[in-house]
Amino acid sequence: MGLKADILKVGDALVGWPIAVLLSPLARRGAPGGGAGAAPGAAAGAEPVAAPVPRRALVIRPGGIGDAVLFLPMLTELRRAWPQAEIDLLVEKRNAGVVRGLGLVDRVLLYDRFPGGLPQALAARYDVVIDTEQYHRAPAIVAFLTRAPRRIGFGTNVRRLLLTDALPYDQSVYEARSFLELARRATGREPRWDPEQPFLPLDPEAVRFAEQTLEPLGDRPRVAIHPGASIPERRWPPERYAEVAARLAAQGVGIAVLGGREDMKAAAAIAERLAGQPAVNVAGKSTLAQAAAIVAQVDVYVSADTGVLHLAYAVGTRTVHLFGPGVLSKWGPPGHRFRSIAADAPCSPCTVYGYTPPCNQGNVCMLRIEPERVVREVLEQLALAERA
Repeated sequence: MGLKADILKVGDALVGWPIAVLLSPLARRGAPGGGAGAAPGAAAGAEPVAAPVPRRALVIRPGGIGDAVLFLPMLTELRRAWPQAEIDLLVEKRNAGVVRGLGLVDRVLLYDRFPGGLPQALAARYDVVIDTEQYHRAPAIVAFLTRAPRRIGFGTNVRRLLLTDALPYDQSVYEARSFLELARRATGREPRWDPEQPFLPLDPEAVRFAEQTLEPLGDRPRVAIHPGASIPERRWPPERYAEVAARLAAQGVGIAVLGGREDMKAAAAIAERLAGQPAVNVAGKSTLAQAAAIVAQVDVYVSADTGVLHLAYAVGTRTVHLFGPGVLSKWGPPGHRFRSIAADAPCSPCTVYGYTPPCNQGNVCMLRIEPERVVREVLEQLALAERA
């Protein structure tokens, strides 16, 4: 996790709660947000209630790459229900590439660039704001300050006081389904979503980049390995990834090593172990769209709980994913193409509302996952891919 994200979270914890409390009396009186008389919607999971079609809507999506990928089905549902509405997206710069070019929103506003899109969002006149943040208060404050008559989001804490439609948030429900509940409340329509189907279109230029990048692997079976994760507690040691990669390469598998700039050291260790073997190291050398295209052209993707795992799910590539502190039912891809590996550790999972506490158990939940098990699962996935 980057320093900027840490600073934002600390700031939200220190000032977000008191600001939300101070604004809550205005929300109850219906000013400036105009919450009084807004359509209440229905409880999560109940029959959808008809809702007016907005002229203009705002969707707020802070957070990591995984969240940005898994809320695409929700955006798809909004566009399906509101084909003529103007939909803006307020998002962090690192995640803007996930949604650009898909035709799901009309404007992408960046909140983490000065002056950025936040002043534009606050100056606009929205009929509805959908706040997809799960826990932190700042996005709900922004939603309130837009003065939109409907403000829909998760009522996980004091943030619910600033929303007209506060939905419950289940920490055991797959995240894409949680986001779809927001769309259900906003549109009054039952979402059309098949968890078995890919939902991320690929950029043609990125596809060409991926084809050129993977060309050295020839016609061998291909496995992509991503050794990174946003926090240390989710990471598996690079030497274990290297062991998996070496064993697969010895059986004729081509290896593509992925990652961001922060993963280049770990990726280099894997690439060094593969010297002379069919392998390419793209860590720190690809955009998000290019990484998605690479993952789409391999047979199996391997990583811990990280953002690119959700890209693999979104493009339909088989995965073998390693889970330790994270909640598997919340973040593990559903469907028949995906294999989860989680070690038996009494303290796992320990993540609550996306926050993983510093580990005082020596990262035992990840270290109990052995390379032999990962190799076995990958080979089984490759066999299934060949028969498909």
